[in-house]
Amino acid sequence: MIILIQSAFKHIDTAVASLVDICDQLSEEDLDLTPIEGKRSIRELLSHLALVCRADLYISEGASEEEMTRFYQENRVCSVNQIKDSLIENRNFLYQRYMQFTTEELLHVTTSYWGASYSRLEWLLEMMGHMYHHRGQLYTMLTLTGREPKTAMFA
Repeated sequence: MIILIQSAFKHIDTAVASLVDICDQLSEEDLDLTPIEGKRSIRELLSHLALVCRADLYISEGASEEEMTRFYQENRVCSVNQIKDSLIENRNFLYQRYMQFTTEELLHVTTSYWGASYSRLEWLLEMMGHMYHHRGQLYTMLTLTGREPKTAMFA
């Protein structure tokens, strides 16, 4: 079972490393761009991405909608450096938690506040997909502004 977790971690590591690299290419002013009308700004999207690993873990552990609203309010990240630090810190938090699970605990099914039910292993795959989904959005948004990231998106 540990090899499955390590495989997912490898892909999350790739997503986080590429996001940190993209952040290194952005100015604070770039973060305020909103290339798609009515959608998140670059800052809002990166701030969300910075919290995904920890937020999704909490959701997978049964956090309520109210608890998650509070989590997002209390853990806002705004600057490029805060975003980079949060990406790494929250990835490490996720890894530490998952490395403690036994095989039985990884197969235990939990339910989110909106009713999605997955084993912890499946939740980890959802988290990986969530990171890649928003990283793709970020890449598209930056490309639309003429700031196509110069980074390896896959290792």
